[in-house]
Amino acid sequence: MTTTDDKMNIDAAPFDTDRMARLIASLLLSRKGEDVVLLKMDEVLPLTDYFVIATARNSRHVKALRDVVERGLKDRKILPMNRSPKEAMSWILLDYGDVVVHLFQPEARDFYDLENLWADAESIALDDLPDVPADDFDPEI
Repeated sequence: MTTTDDKMNIDAAPFDTDRMARLIASLLLSRKGEDVVLLKMDEVLPLTDYFVIATARNSRHVKALRDVVERGLKDRKILPMNRSPKEAMSWILLDYGDVVVHLFQPEARDFYDLENLWADAESIALDDLPDVPADDFDPEI
């Protein structure tokens, strides 16, 4: 059983790609991201260490998930190297170099099926995620 003292404090230890990927997963879950998956890609794709994949219910939810990730990392002085245009809403990609975030609406996630495409990547359990502090985002999605 994990206690509050056992939970990772994202601000207390040096920031690495594992911690960053777990923070992103926590941020997505804090905004009701669905089917959040963390894939360790470094053994199968030398361009990045992790994919973080999540599903949003609709275009407004995709935007909310994108915003919570961007704001959560920007607060820690981490900016994306590349990102999908703001108009894109069925699949948004946020490229943070060693961590790439894929936000899908259900139909696009089913179509692109990244988990099957990258089935050789290790799926990381989403336990012991860092706490995400409450923020001023609108809870309505």
